[in-house]
Amino acid sequence: MTISFEEAYKGCEKEISVSKIDKCEHCHGTGAKNGTEYTTCPDCHGTGRVRYQQRTMFGTTIREGGCQKCNATGKIVKEKCSACGGKGYSKGVKKVNVKVPAGIDDGQVLRMKGYGNAPAREGISGDLNVKISVQPHKILVRNENDLLLDLYLPFTTLLLGGKVDIPTMNGAYTLNIPELTAPNTTMRLKNKGMKALQREYYGDMLVTIKAELPKSLDKKTKQMIEEMSKNIDSKSYARYNTFLNKSKDA
Repeated sequence: MTISFEEAYKGCEKEISVSKIDKCEHCHGTGAKNGTEYTTCPDCHGTGRVRYQQRTMFGTTIREGGCQKCNATGKIVKEKCSACGGKGYSKGVKKVNVKVPAGIDDGQVLRMKGYGNAPAREGISGDLNVKISVQPHKILVRNENDLLLDLYLPFTTLLLGGKVDIPTMNGAYTLNIPELTAPNTTMRLKNKGMKALQREYYGDMLVTIKAELPKSLDKKTKQMIEEMSKNIDSKSYARYNTFLNKSKDA
């Protein structure tokens, strides 16, 4: 079953159609007309099990198995159910409501007990296993319960600082970019991630700041940047100066 990223975050309920085997409503799974037109099997006396005696070179052995006369049901049908032809079950398409819990992840499987195929004659129905496929978010990437965002900003914003609105699962959030933020700086927003499955806990959002340069510079802008470069003390570039010093000794 495919759900959206937002539905995985909040949880949802969806109706799906399932092709399955159900007990016949007319004979209640007995295979007999009206559910009553049968007798007790004379071979197994209604137990569905019989003992078989077998002679071998090592002597006589006794084993137990399903009664062949009644197919291990313990009942002999006198008149077959007209609805199912004596099979005791019918095939059809059923509508099932699937409750998807908040925090479900892509590829996880929901097991719905008793919503699977009905057994032949007696017994309980199996389970319905629903594999969940979560559509990816347009911007955010999930890592367990955390959400990751690569935020590309003009390099001038990293230099001068500023504010930018980013998407979260609960709407827009104004992120403050400090002055002189280094590229690839990661900011952690507590409890802005995905809900943990079956737990009252939320992950974090990790925003990695990326610097984007313009594709071209006009003459005036280039002159301004050159003037700015002259006004910045070269000692401010600690890592660059370290690189220069080590290069001299290489």
